[in-house]
Amino acid sequence: MKGQQYHFQMSSEKDPVTGVEVVRLTDNKGIYDRPYFTTPQFSRDGKYTLFVSDFTGTSVVKNPDAPAIGKLGFGELYTLELETGTALQVTQGEAIKMGHGAHAMMAPDGKKAYYYSNELLKEVDLETLESKELMWIPYSYNFHSLSMTNDCRYLAFSLVEEVTLLTSKFANPLAEAAPGARERFFKEPSSLVIRYDTKLDTAEVVFGGHHRITHTSLKPDDGDCVLFCHDGPWHLVQRMWTARVSTDEVEPLIVQQHNLEGVVHEFFTPKGRIGAQYSYRYKPDMPFFMFADIFVDFDGKNQERFYYPYLRPGHVSVNSAETLGVGDRAMISADMKDSERYVSLIEYNKEEHRAEVSLLCAHDSSGKKSAHVHPVFTPDGKHIVYSSDKEGNLNIYMVETDLTKCLPH
Repeated sequence: MKGQQYHFQMSSEKDPVTGVEVVRLTDNKGIYDRPYFTTPQFSRDGKYTLFVSDFTGTSVVKNPDAPAIGKLGFGELYTLELETGTALQVTQGEAIKMGHGAHAMMAPDGKKAYYYSNELLKEVDLETLESKELMWIPYSYNFHSLSMTNDCRYLAFSLVEEVTLLTSKFANPLAEAAPGARERFFKEPSSLVIRYDTKLDTAEVVFGGHHRITHTSLKPDDGDCVLFCHDGPWHLVQRMWTARVSTDEVEPLIVQQHNLEGVVHEFFTPKGRIGAQYSYRYKPDMPFFMFADIFVDFDGKNQERFYYPYLRPGHVSVNSAETLGVGDRAMISADMKDSERYVSLIEYNKEEHRAEVSLLCAHDSSGKKSAHVHPVFTPDGKHIVYSSDKEGNLNIYMVETDLTKCLPH
């Protein structure tokens, strides 16, 4: 019921490899789907985060056949107090899609949250719990990638035309790409990037076209600057693009060598720079062998690359100082066979342009796209929050950011 509090029985254990304490914040009695790792998901003071879950069974789905990322079902929206494991239900009768955390977001000031449910983009006041309809978005579009500026004025997201897929049943469920990703890419569905002005209650189309556009993000300190990607097979797309709303300037950020380079998982750092993950090979018929994290200004200047000695993590985010990263793989030696089981801490060596990886703890998530780990730092950088389905359901975990206990590379 809206307004009801639930006290989860948090559990903790020492990681068997490093001894660091890992806390399960949720109780494994339902699915607990965090916001996507590129979206704001903490209150500014770091006390609260947000999740979507089906554990109360109060969702009302108006169209059960609506397309959903991950196909995990639908849930209500909750805040979660990290220190106590207390959850507050903030919606009632909504149907927020679960499976990749792309349909809900907390405003940076922690006062409101935004979500997509039953063809409506909505806002909920986290104090009064009153909801407000912002925009109608039909089921013929897939909704992606909520983002917001630090001043909470501008909200951005992308919409991708839903297409019938013929090949998704043959996809590898553990692959990085979504089932049917290649088919979606070659069908060239229509897409839109939209920016919503919460002060004026108006929306405008920033960009569109026949590319599958996702990962839309607003520059934290400038609502005129939008980052988005052309999604698809990483080695075939010109992935990263920037747009200035006021001038309609749309430019590729890092021009890729077709079929030889991949630049993926783009995000804004807390300082407003753009981060991304890089892979390279010099022949199309060979595996990628060179990996790095890239940091660059919005205008493409002052690019830095930090090269990994081995495989890079699949998803990386950084702390507020950009001195430390966290990822969902910790390959600390060349012969390591199970690096994808672990959360890594990454030190960025500016003198030698190296990404130095240490192993923090095991996450043991299944690897399914709906159970990606997506680790992020809390606002003060002292803890890391991530997802895992290692205990059956998708749960939320927290671990201290402690380099002294890590296994070094």
